[in-house]
Amino acid sequence: MTYRVFWADSIADEVVERYGKGEVVVKCAASPSGGKHIGNINDILRGYFISESLKSLGVKTRHVHTSDDRDPLRKIPERMPDREGRWKVLSEKELKELGKYVGIPYVHVPDPFGCCKSWAEHFNNVWLEGVEALGVHVEDYSNDALYAAGKFEPPMRTILSDIPLAREVISRFQMNTPADYIPFNPICENCGRITAKATGVNLDDWTVDYVCESKSLAGEFEVPGCGHQGTTSLNNGKLPWRFEWPSQWQIFDVKMEPFGKDHYEGSWPSGQEISKVILKRQPPVYTVYEFFLINGAKMSTRHGNVFITQDMLDIMEPETFLYFYSLNPMKQKNLDVKNINFIVDAFDRFERIYYDEVETPDPEEKELAKRVYPMLPIDHRKVRIPYTFAAMVSVSKNDEHIIRTLKKTGHLPQDATKQQEQDALTRVYKAGTWARRYGPEEYNIEIKEKLEVPADMDAAEKDALSELASYIEAKHTEEETQYEIFEMAKRRGVKPGKLFKTAYTLLLGKPRGPKLGPFLLALDADFVAKRLRLEA
Repeated sequence: MTYRVFWADSIADEVVERYGKGEVVVKCAASPSGGKHIGNINDILRGYFISESLKSLGVKTRHVHTSDDRDPLRKIPERMPDREGRWKVLSEKELKELGKYVGIPYVHVPDPFGCCKSWAEHFNNVWLEGVEALGVHVEDYSNDALYAAGKFEPPMRTILSDIPLAREVISRFQMNTPADYIPFNPICENCGRITAKATGVNLDDWTVDYVCESKSLAGEFEVPGCGHQGTTSLNNGKLPWRFEWPSQWQIFDVKMEPFGKDHYEGSWPSGQEISKVILKRQPPVYTVYEFFLINGAKMSTRHGNVFITQDMLDIMEPETFLYFYSLNPMKQKNLDVKNINFIVDAFDRFERIYYDEVETPDPEEKELAKRVYPMLPIDHRKVRIPYTFAAMVSVSKNDEHIIRTLKKTGHLPQDATKQQEQDALTRVYKAGTWARRYGPEEYNIEIKEKLEVPADMDAAEKDALSELASYIEAKHTEEETQYEIFEMAKRRGVKPGKLFKTAYTLLLGKPRGPKLGPFLLALDADFVAKRLRLEA
């Protein structure tokens, strides 16, 4: 195949080589277990870029998402997002109340916030609204609705018509498969849990016999059975995941699916075999992405480093977040939230390369920008205020002061349009949110409202700061201002470190802060001049 600089184009070529240019379904899935984090969104966003690459080849593409909402509730998260994507920590009472639903399908568990029909609907809505906010659109299907509508019946009939074969195939991948194993999980009609053991199947009547026994979920969470024995419809239950996944490939005629390394090493080998040996169809083209780290660690509630898409869109624009997922999926990604400015800066540079405003010695870097940038959801060229400077400007909290400052520093043209001003303010708001929530200490700052003169401030410092105030009132660059502060200190015989400390104390009430030159320019000039002259 032809070498491609963009990984998604290589996968699109592989899909077309296998299937031709007929319609292609790119599939992804998620279980509505709680707030789905930004590692989970890899499936959808990798699929998005592959879909866009296929479309550029003239291929009609459907991007399908399935919600595994008939899966059992395994564990109650200690914190979960509300309908607006804001986190709430649950009380002991709330955790205990929800705990009684463990083992119940998500679609039958009440919404913890009371705003949706079920747990499943709530968390699927939060999940997909985050995706939509990125400008990415998927066809969403509920597994529960698919089972209820009989869409799973054809693959289920095939699988359950030869249970010994199903048992033999799965035993190659699943240790200690019981001799009486039946690949179906009935929902107990007495307690409602989907942990009952199937003991017999009648395909003519479309029923399953079962006994509700205790069961270990994911080898970790023990769910007690109620002991009930009964017979129920095969529509009242689900296939185990290892059989359900390849059945979805048949239902949607899936031709491409991205997934994480955990599936590649786990359910993918068995899924391929079940698809080929039992369902008699080739598994789809696939791509695997590496594990995703946050601040150098896997995301977990215990580590307190779980972020959903809405969290990220509070601190960066959608196109910046989406750009991060356009990077090579086979390289492990570490999203260091404290240093998110490096990702934003990388995107800003990527954008300037696309517009031929930055020279790059690497021709592939330019080719990649020309290929990927048009796939991002951007409807107009935006003003991009340097991220850390925007964080410093945000301390003003006054839009007029912010706009005036950005025009004075040259980050906004004097004749800026309302759209340009709004784009600039959006970057400032997001950078300010980052600084307050996650940023390094020097950016997590508030301006001291009342003037308090340090007791150890001497006349030489006062003179130097007065000179600095006059300098700030004129127009200078960040580098010129930083250099001049050192020169003023030398001319007055003041140690630079002492002058910096005094300036920070006057402005912030603490001895350290962001790089002083840019910081002074980021504030309203009138305020800075008065404060440095000890006037306000």
